[in-house]
Amino acid sequence: MSSAVELDEPGEPAYDEGSGGTLVIEDGVIPRRVRRPADLVRLVGALLGMAAVVAITYFLTATTAGLEQDIDEVSSLLPSFITFGLGIIGGLGVLVLPIAVTIDLLVRRRGRQLVDAFVALLLGSGLAVVIALLVSQYGSERLLIALTGVNEPLSRFVLNPVISGLVAFVTVARLMSRGRWGTLTVVTITAIAVANFSSGTSTVTVIALSVLLGWAIGLGARYTVGTPTTRPSGMAVAAALERSGIVVTTLRAARSTARGRQYSAYTRDGHRLRVLVFDRDLEGAGIGAALWRSLRLRMDPGNARAFSMRSQIEHSALMAYAAQAAGARVPPLRAAIAVGADSTLLAYDHVEGTTFDEVAALTDAEAEAALLATRTLHDSHLVHGAPSAEQFIRDPAGGVWIAGLQHGTVAASDVQQRIDLAETLTTVALLTDPARAVASGARVYGADRLVRALPALQLVALSLETRRRARSDKQVLVDLRDELVALRPSAADTEQLELRRIKPRTLFTIIAGTAAAYVLFSQLADVDLWGLVRSADWRWAGIALVLAALTFLGASLSLSGFVPERLSHNRTFAAQLAAGFATLVSPPTIGAVAVNVRYLQKSGLHPALASASVGVSQVFAFFIHIGLLVLTGVLAGTQAELELAPPRAAVIAVGVVLLILVLLLLVGPVRKIIGDRVRPILAEVGPRLLTVAQRPWKIAEGMGGILLLNGSFALCMIACVEAFGPADINYAAVALVYLAGSTLGQAAPTPGGLGAVEAAYVAGLTAAGLDAGVAVSATLLFRLLTFWLPTIPGYWSFNWLQRVGNL
Repeated sequence: MSSAVELDEPGEPAYDEGSGGTLVIEDGVIPRRVRRPADLVRLVGALLGMAAVVAITYFLTATTAGLEQDIDEVSSLLPSFITFGLGIIGGLGVLVLPIAVTIDLLVRRRGRQLVDAFVALLLGSGLAVVIALLVSQYGSERLLIALTGVNEPLSRFVLNPVISGLVAFVTVARLMSRGRWGTLTVVTITAIAVANFSSGTSTVTVIALSVLLGWAIGLGARYTVGTPTTRPSGMAVAAALERSGIVVTTLRAARSTARGRQYSAYTRDGHRLRVLVFDRDLEGAGIGAALWRSLRLRMDPGNARAFSMRSQIEHSALMAYAAQAAGARVPPLRAAIAVGADSTLLAYDHVEGTTFDEVAALTDAEAEAALLATRTLHDSHLVHGAPSAEQFIRDPAGGVWIAGLQHGTVAASDVQQRIDLAETLTTVALLTDPARAVASGARVYGADRLVRALPALQLVALSLETRRRARSDKQVLVDLRDELVALRPSAADTEQLELRRIKPRTLFTIIAGTAAAYVLFSQLADVDLWGLVRSADWRWAGIALVLAALTFLGASLSLSGFVPERLSHNRTFAAQLAAGFATLVSPPTIGAVAVNVRYLQKSGLHPALASASVGVSQVFAFFIHIGLLVLTGVLAGTQAELELAPPRAAVIAVGVVLLILVLLLLVGPVRKIIGDRVRPILAEVGPRLLTVAQRPWKIAEGMGGILLLNGSFALCMIACVEAFGPADINYAAVALVYLAGSTLGQAAPTPGGLGAVEAAYVAGLTAAGLDAGVAVSATLLFRLLTFWLPTIPGYWSFNWLQRVGNL
């Protein structure tokens, strides 16, 4: 390159063929300091490591104590001169290492980094002292023993301030990545650790926590204030292009990206290029979102490359070459070049045009062109991965190009192709309308191939940009499904793809289940379960088992009683067992309703009638349940004294909540929202209720089933209490406990109401005057008979009904 000019201010692109020079306009895309996403990822790892060390030493005290003793025995075998030498090295290292680093950074003109390093050193040492004092003052005896091996608060610190400060210092100074400096750092810290351990002033746990704390503080400081960037300048990018035979006259920064920078370049012959520079100091960008997506979704192949710059480069280049070989309309990749040790660039031909997100609407020809571009990829088993409106370019001639394939996949599976097709169809529908989009898709893909997108038409399958647009037009996915079903009516029963691996409700269930287990085990700690089991009257347990079976008969009658059409009694009973099995993976009401609606549909009822019949049954069950709750409350209060003295604060809180609810009902918009929710339900249930009302014996059957269901459950709990408790039991109070606890269980979002139901039953039975051990034992037996045991026949019923086509 004969001459070059570099500007840091915005300017218009310009080039001169005869000048032989390069005009580089950076336009502020290279900051002096940068927050590296990798530092944030490592910071989270350091904090999780500290939590893991504390948890292991706290809960596995005997194991860690044995490990400490073994290491102590090994260290005692070291010759005294080695121990003395390590002490000298550690002592000198604490002084020499910071001084040497100070000189090195000053010589390299890194004064700001030196100041940051010393601030981190002070923070690391100071925070270690503060934490150690707090734990010594307020920590439990078990925690002190687990961390330090002694129960005397000030005999040993739970953290070593010297190690924490030094590790924070070298982390900010970035010594570990500098060869000999890294070796010197490891030797110094190891010497300090061995010397402290040999002298008995620290344990392995203390040293590990001190290192992790110092690392976390150093990483936190680096991420907070940023580190000096290592990104090559625009001149280095232009020089790298010239080395590959691409001489550019103008290189202008277009924008910053999540992975680096994008430049617009002009070659000597006036050809325009799009240059993407991947910078190593942005490695790890988006790793949190990628990991969360990987946890939630089953199909997301891009997460493995989210951290590594090299993996991103290789994937992008592979996709570009594969798409070019497939004949797809993508910008050709001209070069892939390393720019120094910390960056790599990809140079593509620039496609003039407008992306779909900047146009108001598409013509049918443009819609077909976009679908054809996606089909070309699919024909070669490639997928785009995120075909949103930003990824399609309309050129001046009316042609459509795919902007890039950084999210794409080679050797794509059938599910990945379905998802890709579904999003392309959604993108086109948002810019035309669902009917035109499906018509264009049928002309490009053919009807049979197009309807393969049907099970993937769901929000979770779409990329972030398309999902945001689909949420603003909530009808688009519904209309697309309707159009596809109209195109191929046989696809109406197609099940949606189960793309979610973990749902927010699943996470909540895990957390709630853990909390419930902790509470239950705490209650069991003071209960002699074995003694209660030996003294139990198992004749009552047998009666409880029979009553538990009767609940399913009541459930089947409560469903068939509100269905005028004829149903098979055996299969209806089996459906209730299957509903019991479904509560293992869903909240009780939701699982039972879903199974019953599905069963009625498969039994020949129209989906609307099936939903209405189950809705009528639920409405009757609700009012009867409330009536029984009031009745048993009155009976429990008249038969015996029910000692239930809730805290005054709880009573006040409940009163305040009820008052707020009443006041909200006085607000017009709130009443409108409730009306909008309730009106469709009444509109669906009302006509069905009128139909059933013409057959009084059916209503009697349904109401009888509901009474049998609740009565059997209440009597089952009474039998469970009788199996463990004394003879003088207030039966009405026990029935009240069941009805109130099951109400809470229906509202709980956990499968089968796990956690909430057990806690409510134990608290209620205890308030009714039962011993805590009897209350826990009766609750466990009741839940065993009514929730856990029925899942065994429920599993077989579920599979049998599916096999015979009734579920």
